[in-house]
Amino acid sequence: MVHPVRALLAAMAASAGAGAAPAEIERVVVYVECRLDGDRVTRGSGVVVSPQGHVLTAGHVAPQGSDCAGSLGVADPGALDRMVTVPTLVPVDAALLRFSRPGEHEFLSPCRIEPWSVRREIYVAGFPGNTRTGAASFRQGVLSTTLPNDRGVLETDGQTIGGMSGGPVLTKDLRGLLGIVIGADFAADGSVSYYGILPAAAHAAAFGIAARDEPCHGRDRVVEPAAVPEGWTVDDGEVDLGVTARDGVCFVAGIWGEFNDGRDSVSVELRDGRFVLTGENWLGGRHGATARCVLHDP
Repeated sequence: MVHPVRALLAAMAASAGAGAAPAEIERVVVYVECRLDGDRVTRGSGVVVSPQGHVLTAGHVAPQGSDCAGSLGVADPGALDRMVTVPTLVPVDAALLRFSRPGEHEFLSPCRIEPWSVRREIYVAGFPGNTRTGAASFRQGVLSTTLPNDRGVLETDGQTIGGMSGGPVLTKDLRGLLGIVIGADFAADGSVSYYGILPAAAHAAAFGIAARDEPCHGRDRVVEPAAVPEGWTVDDGEVDLGVTARDGVCFVAGIWGEFNDGRDSVSVELRDGRFVLTGENWLGGRHGATARCVLHDP
């Protein structure tokens, strides 16, 4: 017989890291170059946050008084479009730019970060300095804190390097915008204490950009799969629980009946990315199980 707790742990391991990335995300990540006094050049990243082409980036990427330009989805200094600075008064390391050429843009709206977002998987994105391909870089981590420090910054272990400042911080499915990359905090010995995130929704009103009503991450929900008939037995055949590894995790919640052979079992297994309730019956008698699933958002 398969132990319910062991079945749960195995299913959780099998579902780790599941998910798919929409290809259109590259069309909202922006390479940014800004010039100050004609000589000093800063380079970084940004994210499109409105259909009018507003781009949120780090303040140190677009210093006050600089002339900025950007390219969508690729770090190509030869294909930059002019951007204008939108005047704002925010006490954080952020700036709002806008592509001067009119037109509709794909964009991401900031989502709310709630306490249950802590330890959830995220991606940080941007254009590392001296990139040879020009492609955006995506680096995985977790959201380490949900309470900002005295600089309004959250912590993550998602490793970023020069050139990625101002780039988007995204949910695991790349559909939710938590904020932008701010940089790293260094200890006295030069090691990184943490990598910083500026939560975008907290400052959306000050920038005049729309934020989503829903949180970046939903709370987990425990459900009993409707696909399992009442009184299900192993002899009825395996049941597809209707939950994929991306949706959550399923496990045996209870067992009943006669287990009169050491090989008799019930279990929840992952088959082709979907959870199924199954088992074996060697010497007759009736035995079965119930199942539960924990559904979660990315």
